[in-house]
Amino acid sequence: MSASHRTPRALTRPRLAVAAATVALAAVACSSGGGHSTGASNTSSSKPSTHATATTATTAASAPVPNSAPTGKGAFLGPVRQIPVDGIRIGYRQFGSGPDLVMVMGDTGTMSDWTVDLLSRLARHYHVTIFDNRGVGYTTDDTSVPDTIPLMADDTVGLIKALGLRHPALLGWSMGGEIGLTVAALHPGAISALVSSGGDLGGSEAINTPAAVAKELNSPRTTGPQLMDLLFPADATAARAAYIEQLGLIPPEKVGDETLLRQYQAGQAYESFEGTWDKLPASTIPMLITNGSLDRITPPGNASIITHRAKHAERVMFPDAGHAMLVQDAGRFVSLVTQFTKASGVE
Repeated sequence: MSASHRTPRALTRPRLAVAAATVALAAVACSSGGGHSTGASNTSSSKPSTHATATTATTAASAPVPNSAPTGKGAFLGPVRQIPVDGIRIGYRQFGSGPDLVMVMGDTGTMSDWTVDLLSRLARHYHVTIFDNRGVGYTTDDTSVPDTIPLMADDTVGLIKALGLRHPALLGWSMGGEIGLTVAALHPGAISALVSSGGDLGGSEAINTPAAVAKELNSPRTTGPQLMDLLFPADATAARAAYIEQLGLIPPEKVGDETLLRQYQAGQAYESFEGTWDKLPASTIPMLITNGSLDRITPPGNASIITHRAKHAERVMFPDAGHAMLVQDAGRFVSLVTQFTKASGVE
């Protein structure tokens, strides 16, 4: 979620994972495979990549994780693989065909928090790479160094290089959008285009999450339905129900307490980090900045701040949508992304 002012993260839990556990227990129980913690074993045979530029690096240096491939509607995702990147091992999945698209999940979210519906729509147009940020799910961590947004941006660029991807488009949601903005600002040569949804620029210019919302997000007493209220507007009942059902289609992953604290600290540090703000105007990366007009977690005004600061950014607001706008209105979102990347020369 947004890296705005929050209560101590040691008291919180993975937001989307809580929603899955408390709202969609029946759906999760029907998914193939159980949760997985950091540091999965690395055996089993290799599965070829569907994209030529990534095949050599993927099959040569990475290893599939046993029993990680979903069945049913999520079968197209294939198994989780792990690859060494700068002292850690990053867990990822690759699927689809077309130009490369790398997706970055938000605060304490895992690959299983993307919806099968959104991923399947994107896989019709792109060769998609999804992955877990450091310490989350299938990705290991190095706790001897502080976790920061710039460090996770470095991880993202390291994964792109390790997989042999050549200037992929990058799509980030919430804190993933902030990681994407930091990649565009500090590593502009690594990507060809950026889609940032529900993120902010950090530093002194960001509009913080309202205190009452931040308190509810982080309270251990907050229920799954209450978290859904923060992600979706009250009248988006169909989208909310569909999202809950979707959460059960990919085997869930685990996030430990230490990672919760480290990602909280990363968010807090981003509040005083001015590097993304300072460097963004020099970036020539085309950017699509999206936000729900009813977003309670990342105030919509952040989208305007980003587009005014970046020289090559366009802003698109989703009326009647909240923080989960990209899944609430997945059809429009994917259409917008494909039009944007095509216009940006991504191929």
